[in-house]
Amino acid sequence: MRWGRVEITAGALLLWALLYYLDSGGVVPQALAACALHELGHYAAIRLLGGRVARLKLSCVGAEMALSARCPLGPARELAAALAGPAVNLLCAWLCSGLGEAWWCFTGLHLALGLFNLLPVGPLDGGRALSCLLTLAGREDWAQPVVGLLSVGLSMGLTMGALLLWRVGEGNLTLLLVALWLSAIPLRKTKKK
Repeated sequence: MRWGRVEITAGALLLWALLYYLDSGGVVPQALAACALHELGHYAAIRLLGGRVARLKLSCVGAEMALSARCPLGPARELAAALAGPAVNLLCAWLCSGLGEAWWCFTGLHLALGLFNLLPVGPLDGGRALSCLLTLAGREDWAQPVVGLLSVGLSMGLTMGALLLWRVGEGNLTLLLVALWLSAIPLRKTKKK
């Protein structure tokens, strides 16, 4: 489904419907609000830094902004834009933390989303930020191998941790699915080459 420059995949709609159906605690609307604020942080930074978003794609694994080739951002500006989303989440977590117990879930969602996106894994904000930092340090040739190595190491570590938790009876399906998704990212990049 397309709406201007925004594309929403069928997988995203199906996932949202499934999560909404399974959500008995009202967490899904709060999670979607945290995700929306995260993406608005990126969008605002891109616009303030002179860039332009050509397309926003929402899929079952997250959101992806494609920048216009006519208004490129250099590494320093791209670094700021990559960190803007997690910064908004961490700021919202801090602001909501003092509002009382009713806001704890929203606070936790912002904190988890902000910190998760700072992981130095390929398509996440942390991976993009690390790549920009290496480029700014004059090591652009190191960016892809370093981020790739960290992506594999972190995703395999999370997978092993999730499986160990499962083995001792403290299994967490969400952690396992996220770890497997992160493990598949380096494999998808390898197949595309």
